[in-house]
Amino acid sequence: MRIAATVDTIYDCASITKPLVTTPLALRQFSLDHEIHGYTVRQLLTHTSGLRAWMPLYTYRDPIRAIIHEGPECERGTRVIYSDLNFVLLWNAIDDFDAKARDLGALLKPPASMKPIIAATEWGQRWEMKMCAEMGVIPSERSESRDPLKRATSAHAKGIPRLASLARNDTFPFRETLIWGETHDGNSHHIGGGCAGNAGLFATATQVFEMTRTIVNDPFFADAITNQTDGMNDARGLGWQMGTGSVATEMLSPGNFGHTGFTGTSVWVDRERDRIMVLLTNRVHPSAAPNAMQKIRGDFHRLAIA
Repeated sequence: MRIAATVDTIYDCASITKPLVTTPLALRQFSLDHEIHGYTVRQLLTHTSGLRAWMPLYTYRDPIRAIIHEGPECERGTRVIYSDLNFVLLWNAIDDFDAKARDLGALLKPPASMKPIIAATEWGQRWEMKMCAEMGVIPSERSESRDPLKRATSAHAKGIPRLASLARNDTFPFRETLIWGETHDGNSHHIGGGCAGNAGLFATATQVFEMTRTIVNDPFFADAITNQTDGMNDARGLGWQMGTGSVATEMLSPGNFGHTGFTGTSVWVDRERDRIMVLLTNRVHPSAAPNAMQKIRGDFHRLAIA
């Protein structure tokens, strides 16, 4: 069955959740020097915590403890590693996250009645299954043994330490049917019940535009755009990515900033041209196959500023 996309189609915005929901909530509640499990809010928002890019947190009994013990990849403050784990820690620390997100106008965990106007994403959690396999972490029912120590040894052989005491000893909860009306991201779906701070926002293009405009025009959040990871590659503001002259942003004015989402979404701001450019696509349906998404974003931005 094919369902035509319209201006009212709701998309899984994936990592756009980070700057539009989690960042403003974190900045409202904490100072930049406030520490969460030893990491400052500034380090978490700018991806300079040293935490690795991703972990299948739903394969652990205690996901937050797993981040603390197994997440570090390098010394904090030494380089930028774009990491979902930063925003999971923020989500876990923010009081009444879901209620405050709704106050921002964010739609999280959409009710079943909205499913017909939500764009479906992947057929099963195949992309994350592949990432888990590359880490040496496989569903226990597909493993030769249900012993978490054996899975830990397999993961450790691939250079990713894994504490047997933290590993789940039950069946990993991979989804194998069409993901439709629920967040594509496994960590947000399984440990956050729909949102774990790194993903979980559902919205139309107009709603993304309005949420972005509210943030951009609010003096309180000005520092979130100007406060950058000076001297590091892949410069980051607080929750936002600064334009680095990539194929997606080389046509934009100096000082442009925005964010992308794995599902094929992006929002980008060109202040000099007074433009907020929102592109919502569904590149993970029916499967999350590699494509030239950055070039597509660049072509879209050229059309938007023409």
